[in-house]
Amino acid sequence: MMMAMCATERRRPHAHFTRWLLMAGCVLASSLQIHAQGETPPRNDVVAGELLIERPTLISLGFEWRIEGDANGNATTIVRFRKAGDVQWRDYLPLYRIGLGLKIQNSMIGRGAYYEIPDALAGSIMDLEPGTEYEVRLELRDPDGVSGEAVRSLRLKTRSEPVVPATPVEVRHVYPPDHKGDKEKPVFENIMHAVNGYPPICDTYQTIHPFAAKPGTVIKMHAGVHTYDNNLYWKDGKPQFSYWLHGTITLVASGTAEQPIYIVPAGDGEVILDGAGAHNLFNVRSADYLHFEGLTIRNTDIAFFGGFQGERGGGCKGLTVRNCWIENVVYGVLAQDGRSEDFTLTDNVILGRNPADRLGHFGSTTAGYAVNLSGQGHAVAHNYAANFWDGINVFTSALADPKYGQQARAIDFYNNDIHNCSDQFIEADGGFANIRMLRNRCFNCPSQPLSIQPVHAGPVYWIRNIVWNAGGGKMTMKNNNGAQVLLFLHNTSSTHMKMPPNNGQKPEQGTWIIQNNLSIGPAGDFPLLEYCEGAAGPNHVISHNAYNKAAENAPCLINKKNVGNLAALREKTGYEAGSLFVDGYDVFAHAPEPPHTKRNAPLVFPDDVDLSLKPGAAPVDTGAIIAGINDGFTGKAPDIGALELGWPLPVYGPRGGFYLERLKNLRQGHNTP
Repeated sequence: MMMAMCATERRRPHAHFTRWLLMAGCVLASSLQIHAQGETPPRNDVVAGELLIERPTLISLGFEWRIEGDANGNATTIVRFRKAGDVQWRDYLPLYRIGLGLKIQNSMIGRGAYYEIPDALAGSIMDLEPGTEYEVRLELRDPDGVSGEAVRSLRLKTRSEPVVPATPVEVRHVYPPDHKGDKEKPVFENIMHAVNGYPPICDTYQTIHPFAAKPGTVIKMHAGVHTYDNNLYWKDGKPQFSYWLHGTITLVASGTAEQPIYIVPAGDGEVILDGAGAHNLFNVRSADYLHFEGLTIRNTDIAFFGGFQGERGGGCKGLTVRNCWIENVVYGVLAQDGRSEDFTLTDNVILGRNPADRLGHFGSTTAGYAVNLSGQGHAVAHNYAANFWDGINVFTSALADPKYGQQARAIDFYNNDIHNCSDQFIEADGGFANIRMLRNRCFNCPSQPLSIQPVHAGPVYWIRNIVWNAGGGKMTMKNNNGAQVLLFLHNTSSTHMKMPPNNGQKPEQGTWIIQNNLSIGPAGDFPLLEYCEGAAGPNHVISHNAYNKAAENAPCLINKKNVGNLAALREKTGYEAGSLFVDGYDVFAHAPEPPHTKRNAPLVFPDDVDLSLKPGAAPVDTGAIIAGINDGFTGKAPDIGALELGWPLPVYGPRGGFYLERLKNLRQGHNTP
């Protein structure tokens, strides 16, 4: 078998496609004004500029290397890395070209406010180990010549997983208000008292106090239901220690990156923090490095609020929420300020208010997201999220222009288990660069399941995600405002590969790498695939995908124009080399065709489906080799789809926690835990 082309290579377009591009280029050239005498023409060689290193996450490093020149857009960056102390270097995906004169809306709703993407090469190294030092070597290359410092050698470290210390700086105890019996000392009235240093009494919310918790303090929450009557001001001649009137726990004392302030169970039973209908339970927008772990949080609109965009004092840093059960909420974590940094949101169960027994509910309660955030350096991983409008999102209206301090970049969503959303499972909307979605499992959604409207520049990475029973089977990606650099690799879906129109970027301005995807959409009156404006570009690699044989004669669309079936598209563009048709759902170990139905329909549960490939199925050993993405494949070539035959299955959702038996019930289709 001929080995497939690596995605890092730039292939020569098909002859017909080349003529198409030449004709388009002639039209473009005729519309340009001739340079005035003495004016410096665009230069094709590249000049190395500033290298921007993004905030690391637990598993990723991100880069943006500014350049000058390279008017023809053929510069690239070779990426190699190794763990510090290792001998062998590993090859990885390159950095990708952004800029090239592309002007985009400053935000999705910022009509008329344009921002020009700077000339640079951007990209990530992913799936690294937390808290580990790496050596990275970046080499700038251009066939037209390179000047400046063309090779950069770096020593960088990923963020470490937050861990509650065995020996705290201080311990403070909080008991539920109805607790009877002895109490460990020092004891505090409630969380605000323990963290801020002063108890909220009636309408006195003193948040600045000398007795505030110091960095490294552990707040031990004792078993029971911690709830308060938010309308109770005075009782039996005494002022009440409650969150009077609004029910919000406003925290302002901060830890540090090395020593957060920890709010954790004391170990004597389940700790339930009941919001009693409060709009917002935890307001953490003015507190940095708070660590919440092992708690049950319920009955509030917003469990954790990190601030709206641009608020004075907004944008908290280092928020950790781990191993928590969060239920009956509109938002699990809402943090829309781009000054937010380094969140760790892992191993939580987050349950919204939409009905848990039907698909895509619409109505007065339909709202909210499990996670919605902006900023940089975030890791959102191994969560179970269900019954929301959207699952896990970047903030759609994050701004492109860095002068406002409201960019969203260097964000990881991985190994999340997302179920029953009314709109999208995951939105990268609003991201600027290095937005990374890896190994997420997504079941049941009536709308377009994934979204990039817009990712301002890119890259945006979608790698080894699963989408099942979504979009009526018609569409995988909502792409109305596009991404300049898109990588869509090794995904499995029960939908067709449809990515409708984007922001109209010129073909030569974009880079799309779409390979090794298993798209088993239904037979019917749907396009097999649709690529949008800008798709017919020389930098794109679209190959080695697999489609449902039942849709073999379905049309393929580019720029909304029907170019015929897959064979006709391949002949015209050279795309889809190595792509094939497979026997539908029979390629899987056990996966009956989902109903592809719309709203208020029965759900499909992950425990009833096994999307592993059958040995000998057509997608096995027929994929493209992609450096750093499918290293260690088990056969003659990588498999097409999210799950490589012979590899251990990914862990989707929480890896542990006090609630695992409850979660098992939910995953098996029981509506209550």
